[in-house]
Amino acid sequence: MSEVTAEAAAKTVKPRKRLTPRQWAEAEALWGAGEITLPQLCAKYGLQKSAFTRHFNKIGLKKGDKAKDIRAAAEDAVSKAAKEEAALLAQRIRETKEEHYKMAAGLAKLTWAEIVQAKANATPFGAIINNVKALELAMNALRKAREERYACLGLDKDDYVDEEALPDLVIQELTPEQIEQLRERDRLLAEEMGLDIEVAKPDQSVVDDESDADDEDDEIVEEG
Repeated sequence: MSEVTAEAAAKTVKPRKRLTPRQWAEAEALWGAGEITLPQLCAKYGLQKSAFTRHFNKIGLKKGDKAKDIRAAAEDAVSKAAKEEAALLAQRIRETKEEHYKMAAGLAKLTWAEIVQAKANATPFGAIINNVKALELAMNALRKAREERYACLGLDKDDYVDEEALPDLVIQELTPEQIEQLRERDRLLAEEMGLDIEVAKPDQSVVDDESDADDEDDEIVEEG
């Protein structure tokens, strides 16, 4: 009777569950990141709290030990992804501009060739109107395609700055008041530096030219 009881008891005892190395690595990562609790680990892997406690103590892992490293790695990954995305966007912008420039230039050349050929052959412009209209339709289609691509790349926004574009050179004529202000600034700067620099007056050159002209007139002798 005792043997039967022992055999039945042995059948009712469940074998101890063991985690695979991969499962332990996953549990360690979750525990080190501080993203899970012991009850959650027990529910996820079907082990007692003591099993996880003994294992983590054995390898010297405390909850949240890896959180800083994980956060730094995540930030690096985000930064790298942002740089790659920016480089890809810049490449697409260059390709878009180059492609549309070539296509627009090609259509412009075709249009002008139609006109030049008609003029050379003394062909009435009315005879080439259909060809010119077809090229115009192609140009409009190209413009719409460019607008769509520009919108996708963010080039249509008012705050977009093209870093590869040449700066605008603004040229304007200074007023006499502005010229006088610049001369006065130079004079004051020269005084501060202890330099003896005479700043020409606005009409000084004109006066000198007129004086020289008068001198030349005085030297002319009329022969009778």
